Amino acid sequence: MLTELKHGAMALAMKTYLNDKFKEYGEVLDCEIDTVTARISVRAQLHGESSPVTAGVERYEIKKDSQGAYILLHELTGSRTWLTTLLNSLFAGKRYAIPSALGALL
Repeated sequence: MLTELKHGAMALAMKTYLNDKFKEYGEVLDCEIDTVTARISVRAQLHGESSPVTAGVERYEIKKDSQGAYILLHELTGSRTWLTTLLNSLFAGKRYAIPSALGALL
């Protein structure tokens, strides 16, 4: 039960962060994080799309160093072929700082 609460809190923090960061592209409707399987799932309504799209990170790594916590994303997927290609070309294998609100839950 504690793990479910942690996942829920992390998902809410990530949803808020993503909605702020990418608001010009659409709105994140749902976000799920599973720290056991290291997977992330997002459902979003993108501007110009008639129905929501889904995107996922099939594997991620959390690392910490002297500058703070960061995440490495691997194996991104999307509900549209173009989305899978775009996500992987932009985000796969890159290092992203974890916002303090989310990092506090790690």
